[in-house]
Amino acid sequence: MSFANEVRSELAHIIPEKSCCQISELAALLALRGDIVVQDNGKRVLQVEADNASAARKVYRLLKDCCRLQPAVAIKERKRFRQTRFYIAEALLNEREMQSLQNLGLLNDNGDIKRDVDWSLVSKNCCKRSYLRGVFMCKGFINRPEGNYHLEIVLNDTRMAQDIKKMLARLDVEARLGERKNNLIVYIKDSEKIGDFLRVVEASNSLLNYENVRIIKSMRNQVNRQVNCETANLGKTIDASVRQVELIESLLASQGIAMIPPQLKELAMLRIDHPHSTLRELGLMMNPPLTKSGVAYRMRKLEEFAEETLYETE
Repeated sequence: MSFANEVRSELAHIIPEKSCCQISELAALLALRGDIVVQDNGKRVLQVEADNASAARKVYRLLKDCCRLQPAVAIKERKRFRQTRFYIAEALLNEREMQSLQNLGLLNDNGDIKRDVDWSLVSKNCCKRSYLRGVFMCKGFINRPEGNYHLEIVLNDTRMAQDIKKMLARLDVEARLGERKNNLIVYIKDSEKIGDFLRVVEASNSLLNYENVRIIKSMRNQVNRQVNCETANLGKTIDASVRQVELIESLLASQGIAMIPPQLKELAMLRIDHPHSTLRELGLMMNPPLTKSGVAYRMRKLEEFAEETLYETE
């Protein structure tokens, strides 16, 4: 199962405790996956599509608890993105039930499902979280945290996309808008903000798994950076040591050790005898010992003396 399906499955098992939150989540499910079909006999049927059995059970329960409907769930077959099976929750609507759905704010005055955000239904933060939970169940996708960080909600309505972005912002989750083919994408690429989104929709288990992987990736990246830094420093040390040894050997071959100033002579011989040692290690070998900065200062003087002397003899 993909990580996105794991998140959606977890969200499908969450039933809000408050009735206002139940209505908010049902509003999102109806707006994105619901439809009212008029049959040949004139009767209206509310249909809500679900991708899996868990989501279908949730729709069934919300319709029953919030709207006092008597829905039924049917399994349908259809070729769609390699998925042949999906679920439809259906409920007959009479005039009284239509009026009840309108009173709950789920239908507009024409008796059609509201396709945009009714802000009166999501005035509380808990209702915003429930609405976003329903939106992600219908249109959300998230990469596995082992790969690139990416969460998106695919919508085909500009106003809905802008409202979802605004709703996320009011819960301190910054998202961006983009386009793909004929769809609008509300997306998040920041790893911390994706974690905030999972926290907002109360996907606790998915959030725990996500954070565990994110911590391991962060530690691995930190170790890799440290290793790369140490490798680069080691390379610089080796390059400097090779250059210094070549300069000193050329100076000795040209002038002999007697020509090297007394205060630089000991360091020159130590560098010849210990070409792989760091400046700190060379400093500890000297008598008296010197600090790394002291050795670096003398080494610069030794290199300047060698370069000047060799240049004059050419």
